[in-house]
Amino acid sequence: MGMRERGPIGRLARLLPHCITLAFLLILADPTAGSAQQSSQDEPVETGRAFQSSPYLTLDSWIYDYVDLLVARGRLTGLMPLVRPYRRLDVARAILEAEGAGRLSAVELEWAGDIKLELEHEVGSLSGAADVLTIKGRVALGLEGVSQEHRDLLRPEGDAHLFPTFDFELRGDAPALAGAFRLHWTNQYLNDPQFPNRSALQFRACDPFVDQCAYRVEEAYVEVQIPYVRVFFGRLYRNWGLPRLDGLLVSNYAYSYDHLGYRFGSDRIALTGMYAPFNDFSGDTARHFASHRLDWQLRHNLVLSLGESVVYGGPNRRIAFNLINPVGIWEIMGNPNGGDRNALGTLEAWWRPWDNLVTYGAFLIDNTSVGDEEQGKKTGFNQYAAELGVQIPMLGPNLGLRADFTVVSSLAYRSRVDFFEYYAVGQAGFGIGLAQDKTDMILVHLLADWFVRPRLLIKPGLQLIWKGEDNITDPWPDDAFVGHPALLVGVVEKQIRPYLGGRWHSRYADVRWDLGLALFNDKDHLPSDWTVDFVGSVWAEAPVSF
Repeated sequence: MGMRERGPIGRLARLLPHCITLAFLLILADPTAGSAQQSSQDEPVETGRAFQSSPYLTLDSWIYDYVDLLVARGRLTGLMPLVRPYRRLDVARAILEAEGAGRLSAVELEWAGDIKLELEHEVGSLSGAADVLTIKGRVALGLEGVSQEHRDLLRPEGDAHLFPTFDFELRGDAPALAGAFRLHWTNQYLNDPQFPNRSALQFRACDPFVDQCAYRVEEAYVEVQIPYVRVFFGRLYRNWGLPRLDGLLVSNYAYSYDHLGYRFGSDRIALTGMYAPFNDFSGDTARHFASHRLDWQLRHNLVLSLGESVVYGGPNRRIAFNLINPVGIWEIMGNPNGGDRNALGTLEAWWRPWDNLVTYGAFLIDNTSVGDEEQGKKTGFNQYAAELGVQIPMLGPNLGLRADFTVVSSLAYRSRVDFFEYYAVGQAGFGIGLAQDKTDMILVHLLADWFVRPRLLIKPGLQLIWKGEDNITDPWPDDAFVGHPALLVGVVEKQIRPYLGGRWHSRYADVRWDLGLALFNDKDHLPSDWTVDFVGSVWAEAPVSF
């Protein structure tokens, strides 16, 4: 379905020049321009060789809790705030530069010390002690207790469980090359209600120990890395968006998948993208996914981003190279020409106008075209999603506060195929989104980061949710903006969730928890009074590095 000259997309296209003009006016009016802080940030400390290869820091690492707050405070430079994961070496370099420039407070220096211990190899290589080939590893045994089987605590479903876990990781780097392998075992793979038969894995016999293997290769990749260019092949969790918010185009909520990726550019401007084929339909029906984004750090405190994704498929559908081409901007919005598609586009901005204030915004158009048919004519409609965030990263030396607002009418992320293919040869209900796993929803989230002491983080929070009846597992979602009096469809489920999260880590243990109450009104979209459920999870492991 092509971009429309009239309607919401056409109006947005006419507004884009005004948005760009406004952005440049904000740059000119930047109250921190010319400050001493900017001057110090523009003079990085030299740290070893100019460029080295490095594997990525996994998105579940405790380091991100500290790094994200330091980026919001303007302490760390060279790290794009809206694209993760970071390379381990880039985090180490940013920490060393901030220390050398004297930008860290006494509390932040303690955080930096812990991070450098975890990134000991990368810190050593930046000082000139790098080996030609390095291989490191990690093994961890743990336990995870959950109040329900659904991984999203906002959608409690299923029984409580206690899952033993096992994690094995290898990572390595060499000149112009880096890679990693990570295998994870947990029976939660076999108890995921979002998948047919509640299993995210194909059956693997494990006799005589257990009936079915519950392991999955979570990450496995090799990446060629040279100055200004990275070429990726493998499987890796990514999140394109604000920390702790699932990105609108790509997020780490969905299980990782094999893809080809690339990154061209520097710390100031970069083009990042990926292509992935999916085999979630049997027979000859194929599905393809391509996404790319351009991030531009116009100033040390302002980042603008444009991104687009497309899902397309059908019987014997082949790769469409014009949809993968990262330079052909907005090519995905053109005429399908023989293949149905669902296209999405985003505009994002991250701005720190003052030292103690960060603002963020994202707007997405989902050019939904997934099975709508009226009198033999394919129609389709536009859906929307938006995120807004405000952060005060330094209420005190060890305290930060933020508020996020998310509204999602639909993120279909499915290609349109015939009814028979969905429900006969396909897998009805296989509907986890590649980005946000929510639809027809409004979410308000207030949260704090309180670093009580080094290595101990307390995260109190409050979530308010309004959820309509549309479901992401529906291959043909209703249009929440046409034929309905409001954004939310049907009987709206209301939820209030106060919770207490946190994390404690050391070299020998890592503990993470998220415990709270869920107060529901009209639960499951059936008229009812308020009810209260306990919803939470606790995870702990004992790691050994080698």
